[in-house]
Amino acid sequence: MKKTEDPPIMGDPSEISEPASAEKRSGKKRKAFRIEIYRAWCKACGICVAFCPTKVFTKEEDGYPRVAHPEACTGCAWCEIHCPDFAITVEEKKVGHGAE
Repeated sequence: MKKTEDPPIMGDPSEISEPASAEKRSGKKRKAFRIEIYRAWCKACGICVAFCPTKVFTKEEDGYPRVAHPEACTGCAWCEIHCPDFAITVEEKKVGHGAE
């Protein structure tokens, strides 16, 4: 009997499937979100980096979060809701005239 390897408990971030794959299957355009971090309010606790379900954030050398993969954001606002310093906002990007 051939032995198979057990899957990793905490997967490597590079193994996370692209959220856009659902967009490709459904043919629907994904919503885009703007994530802002108010660094002056942030105490670099790392909660947003550790618990973002789509790994949008990474830590900079000084420990502060950085929005590394904004295209992966699903708009769940987990980071905004759980930030103890109210230092994160998540807003849907507007499409159309006057959009950013």
